[in-house]
Formats: sequence, C-alpha cells, structure tokens
Amino acid sequence: MKLSRVLKEYTGGGERLLCFQCPGCNTEHPFRIETADRERPTWAWNGNVELPTFTPSLIVFKDDARYRCHIIVTDGKIQFLGDCHHALAGRTVDMVEIDG
Repeated sequence: MKLSRVLKEYTGGGERLLCFQCPGCNTEHPFRIETADRERPTWAWNGNVELPTFTPSLIVFKDDARYRCHIIVTDGKIQFLGDCHHALAGRTVDMVEIDG
C-alpha cells in the first residue's frame, strides 16, 4: 500500500516494512520497522511519511561489493555512503517518487 509519494508499506507474517525507491539501484529497498521475531533487526522511524528518517543506516548486499548499497535516510534525503557500488556513492539526494 502506498503511504506517500516516497513510501510504500508492506505488512504480513508479523512484520511491517516501509519501502522506498532507490535512485542508485533503481529498485525498492525496505526498512523493517516492526517484527514479531526478536532475532530480526528493525529500524527506528520518525513517523513522517513525506520526510522520513530511519536509523541506523541500511546496507543492501553488504557482502557483495558489486551490488552493495549503503545509505542513511534523514529528513527525506538519501545519503549514499562511499562503499556503494553505483554512481551516487558519496552523494546525498532527495527521495524519489515510488510507483503505486
């Protein structure tokens, strides 16, 4: 379900995920904000659907440098850390619109 211009929500299996469109990878990345399984990590969220902040950082494919995406999302801006595989590494950009 689309929550806002920049976030989608997925729920099921005792989890709640908030996804955004990554302009570096051109795909969605999820932040798990709720889970019934205490072994699975969750991220803190500021509750703002238009200008979200999530902590801590998110790293996708951390063990494969060819596809790694490591980001910090603060107030609706995505900071791509230097170990990202794509051209946005080291840059900060506004979150982009997510498809319906």
